Amino acid sequence: MQKDNKFKSKDDIQYIVGTNVRRMCKEKNVNLMEFSEEIDISYEYLRHIVSIGGQKSLSFYSMYKIAKILGVSMDEMCDGIFDEKTNYMGTK
Repeated sequence: MQKDNKFKSKDDIQYIVGTNVRRMCKEKNVNLMEFSEEIDISYEYLRHIVSIGGQKSLSFYSMYKIAKILGVSMDEMCDGIFDEKTNYMGTK
């Protein structure tokens, strides 16, 4: 078994979670500036999380706060991570 095939890369996971958070915020018409204040992270950091390419990763606690405020489960935020065919840039 090759190491590269066993786990998704950090970039893949950051991209998937960031994309999911961006989509959820858009669906719920969430203002990112106000949202960043609610979850107690900087607006700039949140922008990097939800940017195309998921440039920053989230701590588990930040993920929890985002999920709680958006009214979604942690599973929903991680949707696609455990899909073996989904990789960086969301391609299957």
